[in-house]
Amino acid sequence: MDKILIAASTHWDREWYRTFQEFQIRLCGLMNRLITLLEQDEEFLCYTFDGQSVVLEDYLEIYPENRGRIEKLAAEGRLVFGPLYNLPDEFLSGGEALIRNFLLGDEVCRSVGGKLNAGYVPDNFGHLSQLPQILNGVGIDTAFFFRGVDRTEYKEKEFCWESPDGSRVLCEYMILGYWSLKSWGKMGKTTAEHFYDAYRTLKESSRLNTFLLINGSDHLFQDPDFTAMVRDVKETFPELDIRNGSIADYAEMAKEAAGDCGGLKTVRGELRDFRYGPDPTAVTSCRGRIKRLLFAVQSQVERYAEPLAVLASACGDGFDYPGGLFGKIWRNISISLGHDGISGCSTDEVMDDIRSYLTHALQSSSRISEMAMEELTGREAYGQVSGDESYLAVFNPHPFAYTGMTEQTVHLEKAGGWKDFVLYGDNGEEIPYEILELSDEVITREYLYNSKEKIPRTCVKILFPVKDIPALSIRYFRIQKSRLLEKRCQEFYVRRQPSGAEIENQRFSVTVNEDASINVLDKKNGQIYRGLNSFVDRGEAGDEYQHVSPLLDEHVLARLTGVSVIHNSPLSQKLKITAELNIPDRADRGFLKRSAEYRVCRIVTLVCLTEGSDRVEFTVQIDNPCPDHILFARFPAALKNPVEYSNTGFEETERTGERKDFAPELKSTQSLLNPMRGYAGLRGKKESVSQGTAAECDGSFHVMGKGLYEYHTKKNGETVDFYITLLRSTSYLFHGLPTSWLDGQESTTPVVETKGAMELGETTVEYAVLFDEENPAREAEKYLYPLYGTDVPHLPADREACGSFLNFDNENILLSALKKHRTMDGTVVRFYNRSSREEELVIRTGREIGECRACSLLEELEGEVKHTADTITCTVPGNKIITLYIAWR
Repeated sequence: MDKILIAASTHWDREWYRTFQEFQIRLCGLMNRLITLLEQDEEFLCYTFDGQSVVLEDYLEIYPENRGRIEKLAAEGRLVFGPLYNLPDEFLSGGEALIRNFLLGDEVCRSVGGKLNAGYVPDNFGHLSQLPQILNGVGIDTAFFFRGVDRTEYKEKEFCWESPDGSRVLCEYMILGYWSLKSWGKMGKTTAEHFYDAYRTLKESSRLNTFLLINGSDHLFQDPDFTAMVRDVKETFPELDIRNGSIADYAEMAKEAAGDCGGLKTVRGELRDFRYGPDPTAVTSCRGRIKRLLFAVQSQVERYAEPLAVLASACGDGFDYPGGLFGKIWRNISISLGHDGISGCSTDEVMDDIRSYLTHALQSSSRISEMAMEELTGREAYGQVSGDESYLAVFNPHPFAYTGMTEQTVHLEKAGGWKDFVLYGDNGEEIPYEILELSDEVITREYLYNSKEKIPRTCVKILFPVKDIPALSIRYFRIQKSRLLEKRCQEFYVRRQPSGAEIENQRFSVTVNEDASINVLDKKNGQIYRGLNSFVDRGEAGDEYQHVSPLLDEHVLARLTGVSVIHNSPLSQKLKITAELNIPDRADRGFLKRSAEYRVCRIVTLVCLTEGSDRVEFTVQIDNPCPDHILFARFPAALKNPVEYSNTGFEETERTGERKDFAPELKSTQSLLNPMRGYAGLRGKKESVSQGTAAECDGSFHVMGKGLYEYHTKKNGETVDFYITLLRSTSYLFHGLPTSWLDGQESTTPVVETKGAMELGETTVEYAVLFDEENPAREAEKYLYPLYGTDVPHLPADREACGSFLNFDNENILLSALKKHRTMDGTVVRFYNRSSREEELVIRTGREIGECRACSLLEELEGEVKHTADTITCTVPGNKIITLYIAWR
């Protein structure tokens, strides 16, 4: 007998085409009626609230008096929330933020009960390859979704999905969406007809003969006739086993039918095929300014504020780890990461709110970083700089020793009569530096017990080399007052430089082309890479969700308008390249072509080489004059038949770059756009010339981007061109795109003009490229997360107290989190293996270990881990995420 579970639910976008404040009013009305309905109708077994729990906080903020009623229903299993805090965009969240989302969801659900033990992620815009491992890590072995599956390849709605590490979940692909019984019996069909049509459609693709039907959809109230309608179909179809219940009940039903999943297909990798209907892959580039703010926030919290707070609470005497503040910060981040939030596909008013959540998180986390550094360096104990010397304290946020260039700002206080300075290292050696910027400011310095004071000072941004700064530690550099000798020395160097339009360091030589692209000579192997970073502009007839090209599109290319060369010191050289593109004013709404009116889009690019570095860095300033276009930077990669990849969440996801033919039955085309997080690239074969003989060898090309989340590739003869999206300008949240859902339903998404998504005015993006790098992850870490510095009037009395806190001896093991345990006094360390091979890892600590335990992603303690007083040894399986709990003596 076929088993059918009818679940009651709603899909709740916290903010989207209406603001949170407007939707909160509707939420309160829904919840008030729902609570009463559940209390009065004992046949109504369970209501599932969309896989998230932030709605509970939002409701109880207004109706705290109803907490007891909710707790009672939750205890009876009749009202369930979670397991997530907020339904996120997984690719923009990244792995660590996704775990924190589950942690917050668990916290909220624990406060009232009623946690959904199923991976219900109904409306996310595709799914990370590591989601099964994350779900297993929070105690879940099922997943429910309707986006991302290749309908031409996977005919059955049930399958097993496997992460790269081998973790598995049983999946229910919701072919009819999360709205299979939306407006049940109210869409021109009787209750029985609507039910049977949905059942019959699912029957065609079911192997287990278990069926989940959902009464609900976006922001819909629960129909009070629900149990009467369930009784109606049970009486009409006695040959079917029909019941109502929760999505978790259905998960147990499906698992029982599946057994060990031996008869089901196993799917591996990310799920991002959207050819069945509107394609939301372009959300990774919509409203790019918000994306770059997200990058700044997550970098500050994950790589600076939390690790520094751990160090300060462990090494200092007066610093308490601000767990409550971090909870608030992560709530703001998680709310902003909602799939209709950070993706940019909401109204301008909503996006203003998203920006405010992220800004508040950045303000709080930045201040925590500053306070932790003050505690670690003894900054609070001193006032103004007096005398002829002060110190620069520099924190290495990486679990490995850092060697390279660093940019830091030295503050010369006016009261000390500072004009110039000499920089010295630990051993008294003089360190060369380059002055990058000079400015004046007046700050307010605060103290615990003394009155605040105003401090006028000069800010000197400098570039200088550092060597072997130990992992997760602070190194001090002495700043000695001098008499303008350093500025004179740098000026004399500048005056002596030749005026050729070329820059170089020990690895590369860079020249400029007429289309404002560059050629790079790699001195390491003699290879010349031509036409790098050329700008290509295309029309955009789509909306915030998807990129659609006008049928009569124009490919607009840049022309060079100026070149200047900046030689400030032996430490770095820069090319300043100015270019223009004459781009059509907008795209017409009929998808046919771009406007016949043209506007000038000006671009200024700084190409930088620093001494000792193996990367070429770009800072690109775009002055965007008009909407409805998408701008790419193009990099021809001299690689044959390469495999493309990008860092996503806990994995470097490989993609073949294969383009599937248009499938009329799917009513849509395949997107060319792919997500990236931090870095992406190509690996393949290239031609190498040695002693006059050509041969093929392994080669690679990598792009690292600060807050850039989208790339694509295109074949160019025998090789491939790599494109990174710099700017996407569109005019609508949604409008009449030439696509529709596979089931024939037109989208109910409102048509709203969004001026904020036009991205008019100045935009600055930063990225860098690497060639033939075996481990791009290590270089990306150094580029994306630079050293963090602060001024110190004097050396702290015990500066050795906080040496290298943790050191990893394996380059393939990447740090994801260093934080305090959610309820205990110890430290949580999370890391993962970027390699598919098993790796051995030795962690050396700067403090004595009392206890080391493995723990789940929800930080539940598990088995003991082998360790000595200052060393932890573990074997890390390929692509595995590991979380450790360390209690210190």
